[in-house]
Amino acid sequence: MIRVIIADDEQHALERLKDLLSSYSQFRIVAEAGNGTVALEKMVEVEPDVAFLDINMPGVSVFKSLASLQKPPLIIFQTAHSKYAADAFDINAVDYLTKPVSRDRFDQAITKIMEKLSLQEKPKQEPAVEEEGEVLEKISVKLQGTIKIIPISRIHKICFEEGLSFIVTEEGRFLADHSLNYYEEKLSHQGFFRSNRANLVNLDFITTIHKGFKGNYLIELKDGSRIELSRRKAPVLKKRLDF
Repeated sequence: MIRVIIADDEQHALERLKDLLSSYSQFRIVAEAGNGTVALEKMVEVEPDVAFLDINMPGVSVFKSLASLQKPPLIIFQTAHSKYAADAFDINAVDYLTKPVSRDRFDQAITKIMEKLSLQEKPKQEPAVEEEGEVLEKISVKLQGTIKIIPISRIHKICFEEGLSFIVTEEGRFLADHSLNYYEEKLSHQGFFRSNRANLVNLDFITTIHKGFKGNYLIELKDGSRIELSRRKAPVLKKRLDF
């Protein structure tokens, strides 16, 4: 199954994409967005294989933001303004569609996508099988042309902000390669706790639990930062920390 995100600030354009994609059973729409900010957040969160993006959307510029993605999808741009075509191909877009998109032209774009996906799959090796109980000891992040290795024990938290995931240590914040959901799955059995939608906290760095109004709590870390503890997660953390 090829996972797809579609983004356009015009509802009729989104509906047109849905209609065109409905002819291809191997494609499944996993997210929709009406502006650039949400589109970027969704691409980080669900890590789609393909993204159909309108260029002229409100919010974060997709042109400026795509370069920050560690695992960018194959991009198909669409817009009513052909003047952006050169810019689209400068960032390695698979294709550029001018609105209104005809079915024949859309079919050509799908052919290009399938060719790209086929080329990506050929060199792949069988993934290594993780042994049961295997512990993730370090996380790597890309930093100014190098790869920085961060021991799990030094991570204060992993957070999701403005459509991107960040690993936070005493040295600072580093742009992460994966979604918050990915890190939660890998680290939940290693002392990390999902305190709310946007934060995965290392329990070893929690110093104080502050009780607020109406049963709300704030988690304070060793660096003095405070993180909201969602009501749904509070009972779970109470059992973990016995408070």
